[in-house]
Amino acid sequence: MWGLRPHAADPGTPMDLDEADGYDEKIPEGIARTVAFPIMNATDALSTTNLLISNAARSTPMNHHTPAFLALCRTAIECSSQAIWAMCPEDRADRRARAAGLAKTGLEHARDYHADAISAHDSGLLKIPDRTYKQSQHRREFHQGELDELAKLSPQNARKYTELVRKAANWIEDHPPAHTNDTKGVHFPTIAQSQYRQCSSFTHGHSWPIDLIQGPTAMFKMMADSINTALITTEVAVCLFEAQSTDPNGSRENFYPARLQPTIDAWRERYSATTEDSPPPVPAEDSTPTQTPEA
Repeated sequence: MWGLRPHAADPGTPMDLDEADGYDEKIPEGIARTVAFPIMNATDALSTTNLLISNAARSTPMNHHTPAFLALCRTAIECSSQAIWAMCPEDRADRRARAAGLAKTGLEHARDYHADAISAHDSGLLKIPDRTYKQSQHRREFHQGELDELAKLSPQNARKYTELVRKAANWIEDHPPAHTNDTKGVHFPTIAQSQYRQCSSFTHGHSWPIDLIQGPTAMFKMMADSINTALITTEVAVCLFEAQSTDPNGSRENFYPARLQPTIDAWRERYSATTEDSPPPVPAEDSTPTQTPEA
């Protein structure tokens, strides 16, 4: 339900102040929507794994669709990690630069999509209607203009998803969520990297993880470990978003599980201490992304 009910930041919250001074217009979808959309994707992936398991249990013979299941886990881990990486800094300038980095990566893909369509049409490889062709020309130029504006914000590099997963896991290790004990007694970055690598192998069609599966029990363990990592990472992303964007005295209906509340309350206090206005970001001298600091 949380993924189906995206909301804007409440007035006076850290995320609302992150978007202040017109910053929400400098990033095409604003900071809240830029970080919310990947979390929404993650919650949808988790919901789909539930449907997959429910249907598999009723099939004869049983087929657990392990590759599809693990691919969905990878989606949840990767998407939620992007949002965690963008939201976790306590410094407003860093949060803004990271949100700009996420937006930059998406806009580059959008621009290139239209550029490919135009190139294919011009070379005779793909025939598209005149109206669609003109729309692609407009969208390519429009997205390039957005990228030119983002370059002025010194966006941090958000292109390497494996790095974002690692940095998000490092932050979780240093700031264990209060609502679960599953990150205690283990080195979560090691667990997350291992599960993400296994899930990614199935997404890319690599067979090496099959060697790790010696019977159904091992397969179930791989699936259980992966969904647990995906769930923790997505929950942390939701908690960070709620901690930074909601007023505890507001009247908004909560669509997240009540058991997440202790983590949200603890992290709300962490970020409420950094709601003072930060100096505006220094314009970049060129469009080269700055180095991403460790989370």
